[in-house]
Amino acid sequence: MRIALLDDEKKENENLCALIESYAVQRNYDIVCEKFTSGRELLKRDRFDLYFLDYVMDEMNGVDVGRALYEKFSGAVTVCYLTGMEAAASEVINAEISAVGFLTKPVNTELLYQKLDRFYRAAFGGRLQLKKGHAVETVYAQEIIYAEAADKQTRVRFRLGEETYRHSFSEMERLLSAYPSFFRIHRSYIVNMLHVKAYDVKSVMMVNGDVLPLKSKDFAKVYRDFIFNEIR
Repeated sequence: MRIALLDDEKKENENLCALIESYAVQRNYDIVCEKFTSGRELLKRDRFDLYFLDYVMDEMNGVDVGRALYEKFSGAVTVCYLTGMEAAASEVINAEISAVGFLTKPVNTELLYQKLDRFYRAAFGGRLQLKKGHAVETVYAQEIIYAEAADKQTRVRFRLGEETYRHSFSEMERLLSAYPSFFRIHRSYIVNMLHVKAYDVKSVMMVNGDVLPLKSKDFAKVYRDFIFNEIR
C-alpha cells in the first residue's frame, strides 16, 4: 500500500511516517510512505492508495489539494485530513469532497491505527464473491460506487465500467451491509458513501457524475455521521 503524507512542516511528516512504519511492522503489512511539503508537488505524482492531507498550509490548504486530487483522478482517491479544527470538516463537506475522516494533530497513535485498520480492511480485505453468469467473480467493496436493481439481478457501477451480477437486490444489500460505507437511498439504489460527491433533498450525485434519486429521509444524517465519525 502506498500512502502520501502532505504537511508543510517536515517534522510533522516525519513523525506521522514513523507511526505508520511502526504500524506496518506490527501488522506485517507492506506499506510505503512518501512525504510531501507542497501540494503542487504531490499533484504531479501518480495516484496513491491513501492520502493524509494537512488542512492548514500556506501554499494550498488540504481542501484545495483534495479537490484537485478528486478532479485529477475522477474521484478515485481516499483522503484523511489532519486538523484540530471542526470547521475543517464543514468546509470539506461544502467543497463536495468525500473523506474517510479526520485526525487531530498531534496524531493520537491509537486513533491512527484504528483508521489504518479500517482502511486496510476496506481496501484489501473487503472482497466480495459475486455470481456472474455461470462463474464467480471477486470484487473489492471499495471499488463499488453504487448498486442498482436490475430486474431479478443487480447492476454494479465501478470506478471503471459496470457489471451485472446474478444476485437479487435484497441479497446484494445483505452482502454490502457488512461495510459501513454503503447505504440504501432508494428502493433500487445502494450507494457507497465514500464516493458521494454531492446531494440535495431529491438526488445524490456520485463521483463519476451519475445522479441517483433520493428517497430516504435519513440519508443526510447518516452521511454526515459517516463523514464526521472520526472527529476527535
